Amino acid sequence: MVPGLRTVLVGRPSRFQWTFDILIALLLLIGTFGAYALDVFQVSGGVIVLPGVATLVGFIVAVGVGARRSGLLVAWVSLFAAYIGFQAEWAFLGLSSHSLGGKLAFLFDPVGLAVLGVASLIIGTVGFAIGYLGRLGIEQFRGRAVSQQAYE
Repeated sequence: MVPGLRTVLVGRPSRFQWTFDILIALLLLIGTFGAYALDVFQVSGGVIVLPGVATLVGFIVAVGVGARRSGLLVAWVSLFAAYIGFQAEWAFLGLSSHSLGGKLAFLFDPVGLAVLGVASLIIGTVGFAIGYLGRLGIEQFRGRAVSQQAYE
């Protein structure tokens, strides 16, 4: 059975699932912020367009979202939350000489948000597809294994 476009984009219509997905995105944002703030995740330096560890963490979550079939939108938002966690840490803890207005301007810079948004769409889609197709392949393999055992 092929899922509809709405199901692929937003997942199953479950209130629990939506609450769980929002909680994951919030934990990812806070966790990424905290990990960079405590130097668990580090940036090696230079010009940073996309933080590597935040990208990796968001990608792994997107793969999990695809495997759970929660919806492509959730994969995008989760990856974007990881990026915003990094941006918030950089804005509020890394730019100590700037005023609060300057820090907020950096955090909500439209060009920076657009770059992070496009990256979230591309990388989140790839991660979601890997998780979704991986689960589909496992289910197909299990189905064949069960049907072959029935003939033996």
